[in-house]
Amino acid sequence: MKKLALLLSVLTIALFAACGEQADEATPAPADDTEEVATVEVTITNGLEAWEIYSIFIDPSEEPWSDDLLGEEEILSIGESFTVDVEEGTWDIMVTDEDGDTYTLWEIEIGPEGYQWNVTLDDLDSGWGEDEFTEPRILETGEGTTPIAIINDLQGWDIFWLYVDPTDEPWGDDLMGMDVLYQDDQIIVWVDPGTYDIKVEDEDGDTYTLWEVEVDEAGYEWNVTLDDMDSPEDIEMLEAVSLETGEGTAPITISNNLGGWDILYVYVDPSDSPWGEDRLGADILEGSSEITVWVDPGSYDIKVQDEDDDTYTLWGIDVDENGYEWSVTLDDID
Repeated sequence: MKKLALLLSVLTIALFAACGEQADEATPAPADDTEEVATVEVTITNGLEAWEIYSIFIDPSEEPWSDDLLGEEEILSIGESFTVDVEEGTWDIMVTDEDGDTYTLWEIEIGPEGYQWNVTLDDLDSGWGEDEFTEPRILETGEGTTPIAIINDLQGWDIFWLYVDPTDEPWGDDLMGMDVLYQDDQIIVWVDPGTYDIKVEDEDGDTYTLWEVEVDEAGYEWNVTLDDMDSPEDIEMLEAVSLETGEGTAPITISNNLGGWDILYVYVDPSDSPWGEDRLGADILEGSSEITVWVDPGSYDIKVQDEDDDTYTLWGIDVDENGYEWSVTLDDID
């Protein structure tokens, strides 16, 4: 009996083993349904001339904006490009510059060839809300028979201040008052024919200036663009002043060419005398400004002192009736 029981046990184990093998053979291995999705390249180039790109968003048009692809620490400098792989389809693309201005493309169809976008100032979002002006306006001011028309074409920067004055006179009052010149708005200033200087200033404090504009009966039109922005050298000249002091027949002219340091004190005295009074008084010689000190011909010592208390001195300068000119530079520091 023990032998029979043992034999039955062995047959049972063999039967289960065989069934197991058949089950393993009959059960197919799970299929790998994973397929690689084809992607294409989207390249964004910073063509904003002077503004860096701080963020980039690329998302399917039917979805909200997601994460900034540049991240918090990366910046797309002028002329640089950024490339990302996306699937073919319909996408929205938005970039933001260092001033927080946005540039957006909506529902761009991206096919097998990918997509390239050179972002320029022409792509700037207007940012106008429902309560702001959506149609260009024409403002008018002044009294005269000749129109000077100024049009805002600054691609998103508003004009807050406007000055139109005869060339032989200093800047007068702001002609904008409480108004603002938005994109494509224009203002007409009525003047009499003559020669005028014209200056506008935008919301960032950048200035745009035309000098000695000849205005005849036909008037004058200025379409202000970013290319008209005053350079640092232009701004320095705008701020420059010419002072005069003293009595005599020979001019000693001293100009500030220190490249950023203001001159607070100027001394001009005969070489055989001690230093006298400061010729500037309460005035300051900022960049490119100058002072002319009128003296009698003779030998003079000349000294200036800047805002850091550094001094620049010339000794024993012979000054004849033609006078003397000194453009003070950092090379002249004592």
